Amino acid sequence: MRDVSATQVSGVVVTKWRVVDNVQLLLTVMGQADEARLMCTCARCHWIVREKSAEGGNKLLATCHNCGNRLELRLEGSGLLAA
Repeated sequence: MRDVSATQVSGVVVTKWRVVDNVQLLLTVMGQADEARLMCTCARCHWIVREKSAEGGNKLLATCHNCGNRLELRLEGSGLLAA
């Protein structure tokens, strides 16, 4: 598994996601076969995550538990995946 910075995920489409150890957000993005662990700009990987259905499509909302940094990612489909 590789780490990916929050600054590198702008514009990606998340195809699958899951939370492990109650805080680490693992993403699979369109065009990538491997999962990536999302790292915040504060170098932490503890996230509060929720899905939001919107008129423009589903969104994955992630907030860093440490610094409060917020991300909004395009989500293909929806549904929480079991860890």
